[in-house]
Amino acid sequence: MADSTGFDIKGKVIWVTGSSRGIGAATARHLAAQGATVVVHGRSLDSLEPIAAELGGSAVAGDVRDDAAMTNAEEQIVKRHGRLDGVVANVGGAAFGAVADSDPAIVSKMLALNLDGAINVARAVHTSLREASGSLVFISATAATNPAPMFAAYGAAKAGVEHLTKSLAAEWGPEVRVNCVSPGLIKTEGSMKALFGGSTEALTKAGSAMALGRVGEPQDVAWVCHFLLSNAASYVTGAVVPVDGGPVEGVAQRVMRAMS
Repeated sequence: MADSTGFDIKGKVIWVTGSSRGIGAATARHLAAQGATVVVHGRSLDSLEPIAAELGGSAVAGDVRDDAAMTNAEEQIVKRHGRLDGVVANVGGAAFGAVADSDPAIVSKMLALNLDGAINVARAVHTSLREASGSLVFISATAATNPAPMFAAYGAAKAGVEHLTKSLAAEWGPEVRVNCVSPGLIKTEGSMKALFGGSTEALTKAGSAMALGRVGEPQDVAWVCHFLLSNAASYVTGAVVPVDGGPVEGVAQRVMRAMS
């Protein structure tokens, strides 16, 4: 049964990987505003200076593809704060291109960054989260369960993350809860540049493809992470929660539109 503190995360020590910008930065800011002690993360400390200063200066650096670097980062956090209560494993990235024509090194990079990185973070934090009866939240993408032409390697890697979520929930329960947030199209610095060319008109048109009539904001993802890290989600584990604004059509509607 969930205790009376509900959504309260005050005092929890939470590590957000890949938090120098985008969804990770928004999530770090949100959790800190709710009273958590947030540790930000990036490949280098230089990239973290602005947000680390904003949130109190707690930061660790390291490439998630490097297992030893993740173990070292976790050890730094526990040494600094005494424990680790929650983790948002946010690091990821996509490269555009058809698999048949792609550079094998690029495909390997997508798998390593999105899936190997998630496994490395999970392995590094398991003991601390078990001791704290904590929570691990992976960040996936709706490409994991939808056809993703030109982003197939990315989608395949994120599908692996969602399978990892369910498997670790079974392995690590009852001490540790493991869940996953699956964002759809979210307005970030990266998506504005890569997908919309900086055009707010294009952003608005894209939003019309969502049931809620808009493209998501990073804060939309942050709120769901907050829930999954809190005691309000004490009976939620192995879940994949879509944050995608909802579809406006199904298979039948797509077929009918194509026929017309």
